[in-house]
Amino acid sequence: MIASTSGSILEQAVSTEPSLRLSLVHNEPLERIMFDRNLTGVEFRRACLEASRLFIGHLLDEFDPEQSAELMILSKGIVYQLAEAVAAETGKNLPTNLIATSRVSVSGDRVDIEIPYAKFEAPSRTLILGDTVASGATVIAAIGEYRKHHPVDRVFVLSYAGALVGARRISEYCRGQGIEATFLFGLAAFGLADNGFDLSFLHPATITRDEYRRRAAEQFVGNPVSAVGWDFGSQAMAPQKYRQLCWIEAEVWELQGLPCFKVAEQPQELSLLRHEAAAYSEIAQALGEEL
Repeated sequence: MIASTSGSILEQAVSTEPSLRLSLVHNEPLERIMFDRNLTGVEFRRACLEASRLFIGHLLDEFDPEQSAELMILSKGIVYQLAEAVAAETGKNLPTNLIATSRVSVSGDRVDIEIPYAKFEAPSRTLILGDTVASGATVIAAIGEYRKHHPVDRVFVLSYAGALVGARRISEYCRGQGIEATFLFGLAAFGLADNGFDLSFLHPATITRDEYRRRAAEQFVGNPVSAVGWDFGSQAMAPQKYRQLCWIEAEVWELQGLPCFKVAEQPQELSLLRHEAAAYSEIAQALGEEL
């Protein structure tokens, strides 16, 4: 992989685990995504596209779009805009396969996944996908479903915010299937909170630069708040939902009224937020009664 390109730096994350091919990427668009929880709408989309272009730039010595295909996980995969990033960086087309996943339940680092829809019409033995990696269950389910239709030799997993435990599980699954897995994570290999949602720079298991820990501690007054919220991608795809989730996060961490959550909007009811209820289960009942 290319270590430095266009203002973006790549470094190996876990030197003590040679079987885990995980690198961290550092650049300004990723910092905007993960240190501005008020970034929404078109500016969020633009930052994601810039970050994806830089991810692709690091892979140009290993990744050939004409011999590969995207496995787009709906809905988070949409905001990665990988096909557009590949076209912008290489002038080549990236064929795309689609799969929809749904979290049935979340408990700590365990997630049960359903697959209501899949369309695999661009077969390739090399896949690239972009997704938030928490437990790793979604990525494993998506690759497993694809393998029912087409063989896979290699997978590139790109994640603006990825958990170390998820990378390990995906890597273990891929090794068991004879698949080479390569991971590019943004800024950190996060520790995963007990609620299965929070990916914080302040989690004790997070591998990252000390400067990011300091920035996160200052931004969130020392609380281990998720760098990307509880439903990454909703910043652009469902901004009202994102603002309401921010309001609940501020309630959970007692950060109401602070600049880090200035886009927060109190929900009038919780129906839009039911898929994330496990993230705030300790206060969910009280919130429901209050609303």
